[in-house]
Amino acid sequence: MTTPRGSITIGNPLLACLGAHHLFSSFDAAGLERLAQSSRLVALENEESLFHQGSEAHSFYLVKSGSIKLFRVSPDGLAKVIEVVRQGDAFAEALMFLEQKVYPLNAEAMGQAEVIVIPSQIYKELLLSSPESALGVMGNMAMKLHRRINEIETLTLQNTRHRLSNYLFGLLPDPAAEFADIVLPMAKQLIASQLAMQPETLSRLIKEMKIEGIISVKGSRIQVHDVTLLRTFGH
Repeated sequence: MTTPRGSITIGNPLLACLGAHHLFSSFDAAGLERLAQSSRLVALENEESLFHQGSEAHSFYLVKSGSIKLFRVSPDGLAKVIEVVRQGDAFAEALMFLEQKVYPLNAEAMGQAEVIVIPSQIYKELLLSSPESALGVMGNMAMKLHRRINEIETLTLQNTRHRLSNYLFGLLPDPAAEFADIVLPMAKQLIASQLAMQPETLSRLIKEMKIEGIISVKGSRIQVHDVTLLRTFGH
């Protein structure tokens, strides 16, 4: 993997970030110190690559700030967004338990981002001496599996109207509010890819929501005039 520009080798200042996450919180002070000394902080600019599909997976990651887009590129050059990883979330940790350790996806910053790069081998060594941490990893993977199952159900059982309304509903800062303002976390084309629909379909559905008075749109900002109507759009 090519080291992105802005990489910073760092030790103890990462202790607080690592110790606050459940994947590392059960390590003793010596173990956490060793991991922090071996990890590094990488600063990424917008659309800067963290790693590419097929490159060697020797590390996993914790997002310190910003967001990271995980995606595949189809043979015809179209990007398919698999997940957007946000501040405080870890990713690529499951790969350390596979025999073929390569990244199955591409990772790219969405806006400016900071990511802690954690060496998988050292983490595995610490994990073997801490059953509590092993349970933490299992719990993290179980949550991700549950999320993937829900995503599969959404894509296979719900129509495009359901998918969009559920996606926007998930962005609401307060689902119990009557109205709200939200900011789309990525370009509409990428949202369409994540929701398994064509960009033209997404544009048409957004236009329908505007006509029905559910939302108004200004760039990436969406004002939701009626959360109840948004939730029931297409149901």
